[in-house]
Formats: sequence, C-alpha cells, structure tokens
Amino acid sequence: MKKNNTRNTIIGLVLLAVAVLVIFLLAINTPDKEADKVKITPATKQLSKNYDTAYPSTPRTVLTEYAEITKCFYDTETTEGQIKDLAEQMRRLFDDELVANQSFDDFYNSLRSEVAVFRDKNKIVSSYSVSSSTDVKYDTNEYGSMATLYLSLNVRENGVIDTIKEQFVLRQDDEGHWKIVGWVLAGDGE
Repeated sequence: MKKNNTRNTIIGLVLLAVAVLVIFLLAINTPDKEADKVKITPATKQLSKNYDTAYPSTPRTVLTEYAEITKCFYDTETTEGQIKDLAEQMRRLFDDELVANQSFDDFYNSLRSEVAVFRDKNKIVSSYSVSSSTDVKYDTNEYGSMATLYLSLNVRENGVIDTIKEQFVLRQDDEGHWKIVGWVLAGDGE
C-alpha cells in the first residue's frame, strides 16, 4: 500500500511539473499582442491590392477602386509616402493614353497640392456612390469597347457635405481590363 501511495505521489508530481513547464513555455512564447499589432488603415488595405493578379472585372468595380483610393488620399491617417504609392496604384487603373498625357511627377505634384488644400480646410471624402450596374452605358466605336458611368463623392467640411458628381469614360484594353480614359464634372441633371 505504501508503494502505491509513493508511486501515485511521484506520478502526480511529474504531471504537475510537466503542466508547470508547459504553462511556462506557453507564457514565454506567446507574442506580445500589443507590440505585434499592425494597424490596418484604408491606405494600407488599398496598397495591399495587386492589380496585376486581381484587376477589377467591370467598369463599376474599376470606378469603385478609384473612389476608394481617392478617399485614402484625403484621409488624415494617410502618410506622404502612402499618397505617392496610392498615386501609382491609381494610375494602374488609367488607360495608356491618359497615362501618356501626364507624367507621374506632374500627376503626383498636382495631387499633393490638392491634398494639402483639403487638409488645410479639414475636408475629407466621407463617402461615395458609383452608378448601378444597370446605369452603365456601353458602346463600341472606332476607339473600342467603351463604358460611361458616374461617381458621386461626398466631401465633408466643417459638418457640411457637398457632393461632387463626375462622369467617367472607360475603355476595354487588349487584356479585357476596363481602364479610365477620362472624366468631367457632371451637371445635376445627368
């Protein structure tokens, strides 16, 4: 009987020692959750997208990507470096002819100036809306397959929201990707 008690005590102590060791190893190998947190911002989310492998499939989704990048430009959390990277990302949505009309440096410098004005006035793009799929107008002409649709940006300044409505024209390239050819301000009756 004494042998059984001694054996049970030894087994109990060994199990207790293993449990303590496991708890200790887990405690020292558990990463510090606060130190390892990476803040996901709208800009980092947009910059993680790879248009080479996952290009938006419709004119509407291309314009949605354009609008999301535009929102990031005016977000106060977006850094100067991210604005430059986002500008490069946005130009991937542009038709080759549009890209050829303005160097990246000119595009970026103009964008930086506009962002500075927005930030000085505490303006942000609070939301947007893109034409519904049924409102996209398709056409084929000597320039190729074209699509026309609208983007409305809601810009908030000091609690007041102003809506900017723009008409976009997109063209399908040789790979079947819809690319932005250009845009103009649209009237209220459009």
